[in-house]
Amino acid sequence: MLLEAHKLSVGYPAQKGREGGVPRREILAGIDLALPSSRFVALLGPNGSGKSTLIRSLAGLQPILGGIVTLDGVNMSQLDLEDRASRMATVLTERFDSGYFSVADIVAFGRYPHTGFRNELAPKDREVVQSSLEAVGLEGFSRRMFAELSDGERQKALIALALAQETDIIILDEPTAFLDAPARSEIFHLVHDLAFAGKGIILSTHEVDLALREADEIWLIDRRAQLIRGNPDEVIASGAIGAAFDSPRLAFDAASLRFIRKNSGVSPNSP
Repeated sequence: MLLEAHKLSVGYPAQKGREGGVPRREILAGIDLALPSSRFVALLGPNGSGKSTLIRSLAGLQPILGGIVTLDGVNMSQLDLEDRASRMATVLTERFDSGYFSVADIVAFGRYPHTGFRNELAPKDREVVQSSLEAVGLEGFSRRMFAELSDGERQKALIALALAQETDIIILDEPTAFLDAPARSEIFHLVHDLAFAGKGIILSTHEVDLALREADEIWLIDRRAQLIRGNPDEVIASGAIGAAFDSPRLAFDAASLRFIRKNSGVSPNSP
């Protein structure tokens, strides 16, 4: 397995302070996970369910509260940052100041785990940058300024950066958060193709319908802080989607993979 978690607990550790501090807050406890190669996993859950906390914990960006996470069988806590970056790439939702960097400059940051102490790009590194841009459909964007890109183009460039790391694992936290409908679909198609080519991918998202159509496996955090796992058909048939997301007015419709008004059979987006 590329990535495994055993009896994993995630959340926020206790913090000391003048007035008693902040107590430890456990969001998910005792979960087991496994990510093989050529697998696209979509992580779903209501707002505040802990998706980003789990993503950041699996990526090593947030300390875990218990259990163990392994990459290629090695305890992640034993890996330094460079070794971890050579095994796993992460694309987060946080926007950053790209300064005067071109698209090629941004993607080239993905090569630094491979460039040694001098951090100089060799011809091989530049070839990887170009092939990564081609893989996401941005082959003609090398000289464009990253700051001038549309939101969808930026997300593609950041995925290209992750590809340039040449890792077997890619973790994405809500990569479609700022995108319009066509761009969201395009990102999901791209991620599906990357998994088909051999990558192990975990993608956190609110796009329930796209996740159920494109992902190989669903990890669903429900309202009881339980993690439900299975292929899309299994998760749909279990009723877990509705249990996690249904509201007093809306219910998940398994046939259309959309949320419709209760007792009306009419989609909220219908004319």
